[in-house]
Amino acid sequence: MSSSHFLVFLGGTGAKCCETFVNLLACGAVGRRDQTFHILTADVDATNGNRKLALEAIRRYQVLRGQFPASGAYADSTAFASEIVHYDWHIQLPNAYSFAAGLDCLNAMRTRNDPDELALMRLFYTNDEMGFDFSKEGFHAIPAIGAPVMQYILAEGIGSEPFYKYVSIIRSEISANSHLILTGSIFGGTGACGIPSLMREFRNATQDYALSGTLHTHAVLLLPYYHFMEPGKDKVDAQNMPMSVQARRFYSNARGALAYYGEMERELGYESLYLLGSPVDFNMGEYHPGMEKQQNPPTVVEWEAALAIEHCVTQLEVPTEANTYLHSVLAGDDLDMAQTIKVNWEQFSAPIGRKVAAMVRFCAAYNGYYKDYINRNARRTRGLKPFFSELIQPYLIQAESETQAFETLSAFCARFWQWANDSFRHGAITQNCLTERMMNAKGYPFRTIPNLIAQMPSPKWTHIEDAVFDGIRPYRGEDAQSPEMNAGLFLHGLFAHCAL
Repeated sequence: MSSSHFLVFLGGTGAKCCETFVNLLACGAVGRRDQTFHILTADVDATNGNRKLALEAIRRYQVLRGQFPASGAYADSTAFASEIVHYDWHIQLPNAYSFAAGLDCLNAMRTRNDPDELALMRLFYTNDEMGFDFSKEGFHAIPAIGAPVMQYILAEGIGSEPFYKYVSIIRSEISANSHLILTGSIFGGTGACGIPSLMREFRNATQDYALSGTLHTHAVLLLPYYHFMEPGKDKVDAQNMPMSVQARRFYSNARGALAYYGEMERELGYESLYLLGSPVDFNMGEYHPGMEKQQNPPTVVEWEAALAIEHCVTQLEVPTEANTYLHSVLAGDDLDMAQTIKVNWEQFSAPIGRKVAAMVRFCAAYNGYYKDYINRNARRTRGLKPFFSELIQPYLIQAESETQAFETLSAFCARFWQWANDSFRHGAITQNCLTERMMNAKGYPFRTIPNLIAQMPSPKWTHIEDAVFDGIRPYRGEDAQSPEMNAGLFLHGLFAHCAL
């Protein structure tokens, strides 16, 4: 029986969790073929770099799932199995703000500019905060700025059409046991102020309707787990930049948020909270004030956020009492001095190693060999290997110019490889999958990717055609419903080989 679930990712940290969830969904580490995930991405900073990566991941996933269907012997393939339906909400400031970029930016949210009210607000906000144009760069990890803005937007219904459209989707697509899961940080800006506001609004918007199914509401909250690199002597001192994101604020923000969630449990209407963090702060590199340059590298904390979503969705029944979702990791010998986290695959809260291993090998195989072969032989008619002439070339002739699906596949493999590599750079994963000595010119292992997991056999991805596609029978004649069917045999056949 199919099921629908509703995932809301807020802010820059939420976007990182979204990309991670989509990537783990792509390799079958989370999700199932009978599940549909309705994903809403929401942020004030529309040009945020991490948000861009998340949107690209969703688009590629949708293209590859649609253009390379699993069928025949691979009908049960776990690659790109679940369906994703995407909705986006760029949270914008109303144009009616008469002082949107002036000194009284926050005060302009009021229906009148009362001098006494302005004086009261100056007790809570600095001049920089009062005049900050947060429509360009988000809330700069200051929940006190974002909270009144979010409340105002939702209360007035200004620019919130995408949110209420998503509410209508929930009403129409809800199934027997659906989950609504909001994910983001509780120490930053958009996520910290948006999650409680949206949880309350979701509850108010759905409680008066007779839903055809059951909707369980949860939140995956990320505690402070990173910091930015200290500026050098040639850099502007971040401490003297009052509107810069400062890690020292994260912990006070988180403490206040945790107290708030505890006190407002009934009003917010959540059934369970997942609290995730790290015993060591990850270094995100140089600070960038939002927009395109904000592309913080991925970490295993976002991996655990994706697994928390999976844990929530796959629960057989919703707990009637408060549950603790606790996953510990190993830090150094001295916790106070620990600089890295060392985690092996068995220490993740779900057995994902083999699925991730398969996709890492798949990406090396496709971008390391098949991509070049396809590009070299796209226009040839003779001397072609059977896997290409029977499974791929018909698609190139009939559909590639319109869909660019193989270009999308190459882009997916390049990003998945980079994302996995970047996730491991902090020394977090004990593995050897990206350290093979024999590399080709593009940086992919030439012979094999050995021992992604200790003691695990790894098929050589250079054992191509005969080993991978022997026994695959392409759809022919009337059975060849579309070139996508045979292209799907190629993708899922290669993935099956890499999953051995």
